[in-house]
Amino acid sequence: MYFYYQIGILVGLIVIAFSINIFRKCSKQKYPANLINFTFSFAISTIGICIIIASLAAFQPHNWYTSSLLWKMLIAG
Repeated sequence: MYFYYQIGILVGLIVIAFSINIFRKCSKQKYPANLINFTFSFAISTIGICIIIASLAAFQPHNWYTSSLLWKMLIAG
């Protein structure tokens, strides 16, 4: 099971690297495309962060953070 959590963290890091690549290319474009790509990059990075948090939370689901409602929603599934 530990291997699957590492895959989840790796996928999250790849998604964040992809969003950083999109964000770096935003500065080279004009206004409408720049805003759309920035929004797209922000959404992708948020998804990557959620994947990493869910993978880290799944390592030990009975720690101190499970009392929070947010962590219960992330871990439940």
